[in-house]
Amino acid sequence: MSMAEHLFFTGEKGVGKSTLVGGLLALHRGSLGGFFTVKARDVIPGETTVHLLRADLREIPCRKNLLFCCGRRGQSAAERFDRLGCAALAVPVPGLFVMDELGPHEVQAEAFCRAVLNVLDGPVPVLGVLQRADSPLLRQVASHPRVRMVEVPRENRDGLARSLAGWCG
Repeated sequence: MSMAEHLFFTGEKGVGKSTLVGGLLALHRGSLGGFFTVKARDVIPGETTVHLLRADLREIPCRKNLLFCCGRRGQSAAERFDRLGCAALAVPVPGLFVMDELGPHEVQAEAFCRAVLNVLDGPVPVLGVLQRADSPLLRQVASHPRVRMVEVPRENRDGLARSLAGWCG
């Protein structure tokens, strides 16, 4: 089996990294594994929350897939990252893994961090997003020999999407 090449986007907040992932996924015809992290404002009244949604299920944000509440100090999401993230990455050999997105909140989730690195060492290509932040996991992903990091510039996101269209095809 040939070694997979993984593609990860990084860039400023709001530049369109996840939009770019969505556009490439629209071209993908195979099965998906992995996850999307999304913010929600209607799951817990008065709170902005972050959820981990499995790519192989058509999930919507709910208390079952809650990672953490934004702005709350001192909360640890490690157990939830380990439980939800490891389950999302345990899909048996999909055509493509999605990791949208990895950030610094995962640093204490040791099982999840191991699962991410195991997927990168495996045979299935990964399409993902790395937040622009510093953590051991983010450094390991960015420096992985099979990961291609692509900076998403605000002014040329659409051109970048066209140039990468064959990646998922």
